[in-house]
Parts: sequence; structure tokens; C-alpha cells
Amino acid sequence: MPDTSLAKPGVDALLISNKIFTSIIPDSVLAKDFGKSGKPRIYALGRVKEANKENYLFFKAIQGSKKVGYMATFSKDEKFMAAMPLVRTGFDKFTTVYGLLDNKFQITTYKEKIEHGQPHFKRNVYLYNSAAGQYTLIMTEPNEEIIENVVDPLDTLPRKNKFSGNYVMDSRNFISVRDAKNSNEYQFFIHFEKDNGNCIGELKGMLRMVSKTMGQYQEPGNPCALEITFSGSALSMKETGGCGSYRDIKCFFEGRYPKKALPKPREARSVRK
Repeated sequence: MPDTSLAKPGVDALLISNKIFTSIIPDSVLAKDFGKSGKPRIYALGRVKEANKENYLFFKAIQGSKKVGYMATFSKDEKFMAAMPLVRTGFDKFTTVYGLLDNKFQITTYKEKIEHGQPHFKRNVYLYNSAAGQYTLIMTEPNEEIIENVVDPLDTLPRKNKFSGNYVMDSRNFISVRDAKNSNEYQFFIHFEKDNGNCIGELKGMLRMVSKTMGQYQEPGNPCALEITFSGSALSMKETGGCGSYRDIKCFFEGRYPKKALPKPREARSVRK
């Protein structure tokens, strides 16, 4: 899905009404890009099916100058599982962006910009993890990191379980831990920047608790492995397998991250008449 496909006028025959769209895909998918009150026009682009596995639906949403191409994943019995943007224009200034699903059902997103005559790009590769019901980042390949505001993909998810929350050194070094379907699992997202931003790592996955306070991350066929140990006020992270695909070569997934307290709700003040 190249960015040029977003520029083409939508065909009315492929227009999906908001009522039909929200009956099969949560409106929160669009809200991340267009806001809760946004009403973009939605057009179907195509569909792919993996034999005896998931179905993938491609569509684009357009509102003003903002155009986003998405991929949604459905189970083989047509149940919605997850969605992600592949291509976005009208948000950031990139010379080239594209997204694709290859014949191995690996998902690639790519963005590039030119600065001082030199190309700077970032390529991410994901797989859909049917056990976790989410996309797992398996490789990232920047020739030089594109500086953007760091977006936490788990930020709005529930954090009711014991260890769920935000563990923060600063705005560029944090770990988000959120509830999962099973009580002995947690979703996590890690972003860190060391050596004045010259060494960057990022990873999203599922943490499985192996004791009362320690969880492990390890996916089949992936050498990357982490151990995360929780205390009441912090977590400690240690890289136990090669995670070089998710970080620069001179830094590791490690360190202690304090837990950030949730802000206390303000008490309503009584008004005297």
C-alpha cells in the first residue's frame, strides 16, 4: 500500500458507511488518528485470506488532508481481532511511506525523509500473534532514527491488575505494562533512548509471569528474551536473549524503572448558595 494509493479519489462503490464499519471494527481504531469526534470517509481497498487462518481487510480513511491506510485482522470465523495503520499522510512530512503484507504474512511499514541530501528511513516488520491477539514487532531497521514524539500504543488500555501501570525514568525512557486476557500475563511496551539518543530500543509484547514477582518475554522462533521483576514501587529489566533486532548494537534492554503513581482524582468542592 503506497502513499499514492491514499491520494487517489475514493470510489463511491467502495465507500463503507460509518454504521456498517462500526458494526465490524471498533471506532476506537479511527479515533487514534482522527479523534473521537472525527467522521472520515472510509473506503474498502482489498482483502487477503491466509489458508485456515486469519483474514486481512485493507481500507483507507480520509478527512481533509489526513489520509490513513489501515489493515484489520479477523479470525477465520470472521471475528475482529486487531487493526493497525500501515500508511499515514497529512500528519508528518515524509517523502516516501508504504505498508505491505507479504506472502509470508509479515507486515512491513516504511517511512523515509530527506535531510541535507541524505535519506533517513525506518522500517518495522510485524507478525500477527494469534495467541496474544495482537501484532508483534519482530524487526526494526533504521539507518538513522527518525525523531518523532514517542507514542505509547498501550496507553489507553486497562491497568487494573497488580503490576499494571507506567514505569518511567523520563519521557524518552519508559515501560508501559497493561492487563492481558489471562491473569498471569501482561502486555508491555518498552521505549528507551541512551547515550544522548544515539542508542535506541523499542519492543512490544506479552509478559508471562513465572513467579509471583517475575515475568518472562520469549516468542517461538525469536531469540529475543527478557526478564522483568516487579517490586512495589519499580521494575527491573534484564535482557536474557539476543534482542538486537529491537535496539541499537551498543545498548541493551536493562535497568530499573520507578512506577509512576496515578494522579489522584480531584475532590468535588461544595458550592454554597
